[in-house]
Amino acid sequence: MAKTRKKSTARKKTNNQGGGSQPLIILIVLALVAASIYGLKYFSDHSEFEPITFEFGSDSAKEDKSVERRFVEEENNESKTELTVSSKQADEPKEEPVAEKEKINPERMVETVKPNEDLPEYNSTDRYYFSKSFDFAWPKYTGEDQIIEHEFYTLKYNEKTEQADWVAYKLTAKNLKNARFKREDDFRPDPEVDTKSAHPDDYKGSGYDRGHLAPAADFTWDEGGLSETFYMSNMSPQDPGFNRGIWRKLEGQVRDWAMSNGEVFVVTGPIYGSRSTKIGKNKVYVPEGYYKVVLELVGQDVKAIAFVLDNEKSSAELYEYALSVDDLETKTGMDFFPSIPDDLENKIESYYDYSAW
Repeated sequence: MAKTRKKSTARKKTNNQGGGSQPLIILIVLALVAASIYGLKYFSDHSEFEPITFEFGSDSAKEDKSVERRFVEEENNESKTELTVSSKQADEPKEEPVAEKEKINPERMVETVKPNEDLPEYNSTDRYYFSKSFDFAWPKYTGEDQIIEHEFYTLKYNEKTEQADWVAYKLTAKNLKNARFKREDDFRPDPEVDTKSAHPDDYKGSGYDRGHLAPAADFTWDEGGLSETFYMSNMSPQDPGFNRGIWRKLEGQVRDWAMSNGEVFVVTGPIYGSRSTKIGKNKVYVPEGYYKVVLELVGQDVKAIAFVLDNEKSSAELYEYALSVDDLETKTGMDFFPSIPDDLENKIESYYDYSAW
């Protein structure tokens, strides 16, 4: 029994010695592991490169990790480049933004300059572009002439004779149909004449009428236009029998032609003799006769006609006083409608046909 106990004790001692060495081994292993982890962490924190992780597995897995690593490296390089560029841009002075020039499409270009409405304009085949010109209906004139443009008619004033050499205007059927105002005989000097026009008193006791060149009856469709006809620049000394007879008859005939043709242009003026009587304080010349020109341009059947009448009472028919515009130009030395093209001017001024009206 005693021998048996000794053996058991010896075996126990042996076991105790072996168990005491095991904790020491574990501590050593833990220290090594800790040192490895610390070393790897230190290496990772102080290295310029990403830590390389080794995994065991297939070749494709290794390739994926290699690609991932290259991607990380390229991304880091791009980030560094962007930071460098941004840093340079921050150091450079900023330029003011320049507005991009507007691209112009020639097909969509719009004329910005407003056109002159008085300039010639060709509207259709049965209208003539020159009829829109501001001075189309005027006889030839120069820059030295005193041209008075009223709202409803235009005249060239002659200071020597104290009346107009010509009065020009357009007469339309549309306006004549709207006649509704009555004349008030408000004769007065023309304020637009720089050299001062004749005065109503110049006609008092002279035996002559203050005869209209542009008739008052042609403008009864507008109150202002009617009043304008009573400016003394539109007056001329006329024999009462002439003014209230053949001259009045011709004025009515022209209105009838305007109604039937739609629109006509009219030019009227005096004709002086070698010796003219003068009346009034302003010495207004008494004309020997008068002329009137009528031009029609509506449609293709264009035409013109002129008249010359002596300043005296007459019972003759109107057609007896008719003549061509060319003949009138020869008689007066004037040039009517100079803006008309030569070919058309020759056509309408070289002959006349009273019956065509």
